[in-house]
Amino acid sequence: MKKLTFIFALLTTATFCQAQEIVTEFWHENGKYFNFHNIVETSDNCLILSCPMFEEAFSGSGIGNMFYKVSMTGELLDSLLIASNNVPLKTLFEPIPDMEGAFLYGRFEQEESDSTTYIRLTFLDNNLNLMDHFEIPVESYLDDFIITASDLFIDPQGDIIASYWGSQYFNMLRIGIDGTIKHRKEMEMDSGLLLQPKHTGLFTNAPLTYYYFGKKIGGGLQAYFMDSLFHVVGDYEYYKTNNTNWFVGGMQEYIVPYNDSIHILASRFRQNVSHSCTALAKLDNQFNLLKISLFEEEYPYNSIGPIQAIVAAPDTIYYGFMTGTGCFNQLALVCYDADLDTRWTRYFLEPDMFHFATCMAVLHDGKVAIGSYKYGENPGGISVVIIKDELWDVPENQAFIRPYAFYPNPAKNELHLSYSPDVQPARIELYDLQGRLLQTQTQGLESIGLEGLAVGQYLMKVTLNNGKTFTDKVVKE
Repeated sequence: MKKLTFIFALLTTATFCQAQEIVTEFWHENGKYFNFHNIVETSDNCLILSCPMFEEAFSGSGIGNMFYKVSMTGELLDSLLIASNNVPLKTLFEPIPDMEGAFLYGRFEQEESDSTTYIRLTFLDNNLNLMDHFEIPVESYLDDFIITASDLFIDPQGDIIASYWGSQYFNMLRIGIDGTIKHRKEMEMDSGLLLQPKHTGLFTNAPLTYYYFGKKIGGGLQAYFMDSLFHVVGDYEYYKTNNTNWFVGGMQEYIVPYNDSIHILASRFRQNVSHSCTALAKLDNQFNLLKISLFEEEYPYNSIGPIQAIVAAPDTIYYGFMTGTGCFNQLALVCYDADLDTRWTRYFLEPDMFHFATCMAVLHDGKVAIGSYKYGENPGGISVVIIKDELWDVPENQAFIRPYAFYPNPAKNELHLSYSPDVQPARIELYDLQGRLLQTQTQGLESIGLEGLAVGQYLMKVTLNNGKTFTDKVVKE
């Protein structure tokens, strides 16, 4: 059993430009994060954040997984580091069915000392207290036998489903919540057909069916479907919808069951060589395409892909995706009805808050929480926003949240602005709180000077070329 290390983290609060829908913003700098895996809601109306990390900044060590308990208003309540010898290959953090207030943290870990890959399971309660711990050896590996973890998830039966790839074999395991291996199947894969399986997940509840994706040579997607004993019962090639449109294989595609006869496919999508898209497709279980929703970018803004799709209710589907160039990122959140018609789309632009958004969670009151991490910085950071869902009747042409970020706020001498690539600013005006115009700027709109102003609050009005205006409160310190 590994040593479990507890730490209390420092909360660095920062003020960000707030959109009307954002009710919580949590920003925390603590180390070099490998990912932001998941957000879960607790029974005491808080959030637990699960973040794999490979260096804890203030101590110089701390490979493992960081957990934060955060209030709905963004207050850091507690934290826990579960240390590892290696960065976890794949992690799971989910509520345990039929066990209120209990959560399971699972991960694949490889040990250099005995050449064994383990699945390690740790049980936590609402307050990040440890309840139990199991260790399951699943494979030994040699110099030429590399294990690639695919996925870990809890299925409708309350079992843990684990999948991994080694050499020419793909392995599926069913593990009880007590750590016992109930069933295991090893499948030989045709390496000419699939580069390697990427994702596994639930396809239907009745009958209980799973899927796994492989990336095809040439860029398409191949899905295989398995019954509860992991026997392959079918396959399908998610590839071209016509002669010019096709799904692109990668790290982000996945299937979301809508009901027992319809599923949602989230993937990157290519219309032609000059367009990169993210797609949400609705298909029946005979793989007839019922509808597809595309969001596209012209080159060079071709870094675009899904974060997550969630069926929140029979008539409500949320879809999050990110687009950008790698250093300029924009988050989009889309709400669909049952027919995959768009109710509203929201774009959020903030260089730090949405560096690499990776997970979403729908909360009990209809709000949506989105988690993001900042990789490669020293220290790195994680962020969470909670967005209201009170926008059903907003016309689509009014659905664009402020298409720019401004920072720092408070600022001493200068405020910087970064704009979404599809908008052009025309004018910046600065007012005092009594509405008196203090300065107007029509050139050099990437920044505005605050020199000579008294310490206090001001109103900044940004006008775009299309005539839209946005007003924000800024602080001179």
